[in-house]
Amino acid sequence: MSGRAPCANGFQTVPELETLTCKDENVSAFSLPSEVIMFEPSPSLVVAPFDNGDCERKIHCNIKLQVAEQEKLMALQREANAQSLKFFPSVTAMATRFLSHSRMDVKKALKSMQATQEWRQNYFKDGPIDDVSLLEDLGHGIVYFSGRDVELRPTLVVRGTRIPAQWYKEKRVDRLIRLLVFCMEYMTRYMLVPGRVENLSVIVDLKGLGLSQVSVSALSDVYKVMSHHYSGRVFRFYVANMPTCLSMIAGMAKSLLTDRQRQKLVVLRDVQELRKHFALHQLEEDLGGSRPALTQFYPFPLQAGPFEAGWAGGPDATAVPGVHLALTAGAAIGRLWDPDKTEEDNLCIEFNPDAEPILERCGLSVRAIRSSPAASSSAAVSPKEGQDAKDGALPRKISFDRFCILKSAPCASKETSACLTPEVSTEGGSSVGAEANELLGKDGWDAFDAVTEIEVSDASVPGGFACLACWRAPSKTTTRPTTCLSL
Repeated sequence: MSGRAPCANGFQTVPELETLTCKDENVSAFSLPSEVIMFEPSPSLVVAPFDNGDCERKIHCNIKLQVAEQEKLMALQREANAQSLKFFPSVTAMATRFLSHSRMDVKKALKSMQATQEWRQNYFKDGPIDDVSLLEDLGHGIVYFSGRDVELRPTLVVRGTRIPAQWYKEKRVDRLIRLLVFCMEYMTRYMLVPGRVENLSVIVDLKGLGLSQVSVSALSDVYKVMSHHYSGRVFRFYVANMPTCLSMIAGMAKSLLTDRQRQKLVVLRDVQELRKHFALHQLEEDLGGSRPALTQFYPFPLQAGPFEAGWAGGPDATAVPGVHLALTAGAAIGRLWDPDKTEEDNLCIEFNPDAEPILERCGLSVRAIRSSPAASSSAAVSPKEGQDAKDGALPRKISFDRFCILKSAPCASKETSACLTPEVSTEGGSSVGAEANELLGKDGWDAFDAVTEIEVSDASVPGGFACLACWRAPSKTTTRPTTCLSL
């Protein structure tokens, strides 16, 4: 008797096809800055509101869904399994994207899933896209990742004037599509972290583009692939340097877009407007930034943060490169919320065995990292789930948006318990105060939620404080940001 097919995200699956191969030296050192792993999306980044009153979910994986979304997902799972349909794990992880695109119509969403499954089977049937085979086309600088926006989304720059004349002559839209597919596969593998950052921004530069260089049919072919098979990935389209002669065609192109896609479209009057959304070193000079015009486009010319809008101080010379090496391919795919699993299982990010040294250089810990803002309200973690708390040792599993404050007692003869419950909440920048000191008088740990930062004084607490990430050398009064992590 044949066994049931393996499952992922509530769907029966077939083994994942390899879609991308890159030489190690061709993966940009800052494809995944450490800030992405630490990032907590705000509610408006998880479900983005539009000016017309509509909204769209942007973060789908490793995060709790709304009740109505969960019910529709379960209906989609039931329908697919009733038809004995099987998908790649990566397609199953896109299920809620298909539901969103279909306005929660289960039958339409299932058809979209099947279409993407078939497209991926056909497109990659002869093997993955090899970066070496695309070096010449990537070298034109038609499409390339140049940096990240203020909310850490990768930024794809598209420059239509750089498409070779021969491509127009031979109608080689397939080469442009292959470049875009390569970029999307690269992004999902190396640049995103499910539950934290799952989208990109696109800057389309139309400077110098003439009517003869724009084909509505070619745009339609590109749209079909990018919109249908990479659904819900674009957060915002910025259109720069729109020539007057393209205004009519732009209207025709806009008619291809859904109402939600039109809400994402921003036609810039001045490229300086991008400074509201980007650090200057994340943009080239002709796009309002401070970076000289790029001449080499692959490996993608990505730089470290900071990523604050308008930042003019350049990249951080101390930033840790190679953070993408910490995550597994499965982690890059992500998982949909399963109400039958624990919160910890749903939030878990898969790390490679050698991830710990990489993350330690970033001031992070494998066990400390969670994939959702929901982690801040998760249940307490006991010492047996992390490590023994004997002799003031620090448990290794904590929510990373909390301060762990340890009442260290070097001469204590009994074990220190670890209760990690948010018994005290503080407003951003406020003092823990007497109530916290009273709690700290207990034999144990207490974790305090903080919006921005906590100010604590060790003067009234014997032994001071110890949090391996930030509290090694306590002072009379110490202020630390909420990115403090236990190692």
